[in-house]
Amino acid sequence: MLESVALEQETKEEKYNSEWLKSFEGFEEYSKEEAEKELDSLKQLAQIVCQHLINTS
Repeated sequence: MLESVALEQETKEEKYNSEWLKSFEGFEEYSKEEAEKELDSLKQLAQIVCQHLINTS
């Protein structure tokens, strides 16, 4: 089960790049470096939230 979730996450992660982020309102003017930095921050936040949900379930 965990392997299938990890594989699915890897597949989804590929589409979340700087161009994807820049397609949203407010992020259009971000440079590639800024967008990648913001994506890293969002990924870290997602990991924290997921870990919290796992720990409180």
